[in-house]
Amino acid sequence: MISGARNSEFKEVVVRRRSIRKFKKDVIPEEALKNVLEAGRWAPSASNSQPWHFIVIANAETKAKIARLGTKFSKEHWRQFSPEQAKYLAARGGSWDKSYMSEIPILLVACYKLPENMRDELALGSVWMAVENILLAATDEGLGSCVYTFLNRKEENELKRILHVNKADRIACTIQLGYTKTVPKAPSRKQLSTIVSYEHF
Repeated sequence: MISGARNSEFKEVVVRRRSIRKFKKDVIPEEALKNVLEAGRWAPSASNSQPWHFIVIANAETKAKIARLGTKFSKEHWRQFSPEQAKYLAARGGSWDKSYMSEIPILLVACYKLPENMRDELALGSVWMAVENILLAATDEGLGSCVYTFLNRKEENELKRILHVNKADRIACTIQLGYTKTVPKAPSRKQLSTIVSYEHF
């Protein structure tokens, strides 16, 4: 594509992306998965550090371990949600029960290193740019996705042990990938006028 040319399909991909929590068991073609991973590889990063490492998990036993771990910690954290927050999440298919993760075709675990002499938030911010590329690429490939994050370091550390992640490295999130079984309605979005200002706050 010529530099500066506008792809009219891009906005449609951005708007169509959803956090999917119900997946089909269909296998993801190797080429589609490669395209998703390539999108992450081409993400921008602070000083072109590219601090990320993505673990592709398709093994049923490993996914079951991750599902049990997620359920254990999610059950604890759902107790801390307000009734309104829990109701909102439940209406969108959310639950403390993460057993369904064992049935998702692919789990991508986004790890990252902390480059020497770089602020932690710059490395983490770089990883999240790669994650967003992956989410949009998944949508473009006709796949559903959902980001699973940790609410404390203990859960992260237990996952690191399961996956043999180096002690010094971190895990940003787990990305669930598969063909969508149920597509939720678009969530509400704030108007631009409430989130954008010009020249000053």
